[in-house]
Amino acid sequence: MCWAAPATEAEADTDMPVQRQIQLQGILGEKAVLFVDGERKMVSVGKPPFRGVRLLRVLPDAVEVNVDGQPRRLTLGGNLSVSGPIKVRESVTVTVPRDKSGMYSSIGSINGLTVKMLVDTGASTVAMNEGHARRLGVDYRVRGQPVYVGTASGVARAHQVNLKKVTLGGITLRNVPAVVIEGRFPVQVLLGMSFLGQLDVQHQGTLMRLKKTR
Repeated sequence: MCWAAPATEAEADTDMPVQRQIQLQGILGEKAVLFVDGERKMVSVGKPPFRGVRLLRVLPDAVEVNVDGQPRRLTLGGNLSVSGPIKVRESVTVTVPRDKSGMYSSIGSINGLTVKMLVDTGASTVAMNEGHARRLGVDYRVRGQPVYVGTASGVARAHQVNLKKVTLGGITLRNVPAVVIEGRFPVQVLLGMSFLGQLDVQHQGTLMRLKKTR
């Protein structure tokens, strides 16, 4: 069988100049109700910015804010239009082709070590056998929680663990739940829903597309 790394498509973060609309809609003590680019939120002095707008000071009928690094004053009911950058969220898409056996197999890594994986939406979690765990440095006997799991061969003893890092193509997730099953099964590491469930998974013909939006 021939193994290949999954194809990765990425759209990087970009700063696009846009005309931003900001309005002060209410004042409640040290808090203010802001309407920013079509979204309303109550913000507080000293708290993290809301869509690039940080509340600095509350006055009787106005507030002082920092908009994308620039000091501004907003009055009740007034509109502020400013040109500034707005972040476009980055998305990464990994494409995994179906092999001759009808499976979606690929090469990824666990804890920085390369491993062959079966991308399996039917598996509830990432799963591996004892041999896989030892090679990947997963200390399941000390750090794992003993459990029993159902397999094709019946009920088996296993250990619940958290994997520090799981990577497939350009997608990396951390602290991914997994099980280490005692014995030789599964023969291949299963990349199950504890990883896939955090992504947008789509089937397009013989391709599986996994998308992560940051």
